Amino acid sequence: MKLRVMTYNTQSGFALGREVHDFRPQADHIASYDPDVVALQEVSIRHPKGEQIDYPAEVAKRINMNYLFGKAMDLPPNGIYGVAILSKYPLEPVDSIILPVPEDIEPRPALIVKVCAPTPFYMVSTHLSYQGEMENDNAVRVEQLKYLTGFLAEKQLSPIILAGDLNSAPEDDSINFLRKSFDVFSDNSGLEPTCTTKFGWQQIDFITGFPRKKFTCKQIFRGNDRTASDHYAVITDLEF
Repeated sequence: MKLRVMTYNTQSGFALGREVHDFRPQADHIASYDPDVVALQEVSIRHPKGEQIDYPAEVAKRINMNYLFGKAMDLPPNGIYGVAILSKYPLEPVDSIILPVPEDIEPRPALIVKVCAPTPFYMVSTHLSYQGEMENDNAVRVEQLKYLTGFLAEKQLSPIILAGDLNSAPEDDSINFLRKSFDVFSDNSGLEPTCTTKFGWQQIDFITGFPRKKFTCKQIFRGNDRTASDHYAVITDLEF
């Protein structure tokens, strides 16, 4: 089965400078690559500083995809924030969990769904703690991935595509931990780095697969627009 997978941090629907809040450019950017399944991060519903819309619902409707949302936290007065998954195929919810963080640190979610494709698989969208958020932040991200992969193993889910803004460089301990059981599709690919507004050019958005060698990566590349959000999208073509 051939599969095109995208991961995209949407900055809550805001364009690069955070002056424009409009889901349509991001939705059209996603659609331009015709992905089968998309992991979204920084997804807001009724963002207090933006349009009072259900972002994942509006994007899914505009580009004719199914979606599920995983909550990380409330956005007062009546908004919520988290991650989402879009798919051409029907989706079945498995779970939405909060990863371990120190006290008073922003909650970090992982949304787990079953993608009911001709060959079914599981999809995870997650967003780990960002660089510089706390002391020993890389160790925290390792613990977050240990918790998440342990949860997936306990549920005996397979095969899995795990994607998202992992806020880690390719050489970090967190990505090395993931490599023990997951293929990191950007490895040895020549993928150009994505960009963070705080730390500059660095690859922090990843698409990975479990078990190793289950998925064959035919190509991986980044999107051509960083104005619709503060991240480039990352897209890969897989066979499994």
